[in-house]
Amino acid sequence: MALAKRSALDVAASPHSEEVPGLSRLTRVASDNRKTVRTHARQQKAAERIASATGQLAAGIAQSSSAAEELRKAMESIAAGAEEASAASEESRRAVTSITAGLLQSKNAAEMSR
Repeated sequence: MALAKRSALDVAASPHSEEVPGLSRLTRVASDNRKTVRTHARQQKAAERIASATGQLAAGIAQSSSAAEELRKAMESIAAGAEEASAASEESRRAVTSITAGLLQSKNAAEMSR
């Protein structure tokens, strides 16, 4: 036997080297179907991730809204307390002014009586 490339011998001896009519078309269709399925799976995965992120965002917004409402109530309570403190402070100032005036009158009266 003469020396020959092994690949040339394998191709010539291979019984599957002959193409079955329509096989390449079926292979192409099957490949396209697999690509379509993979693309659909990727799109489905992306849609699920977007839905999950949207849900998390909505939960965060609801939580933020609740916190803002609590802050508003706290600020109203602080404002009411500040108004009460202001009124009490004004009342104390008037009382101190009145007491000071009374002490001055008493001092003047005591000095005059001597």
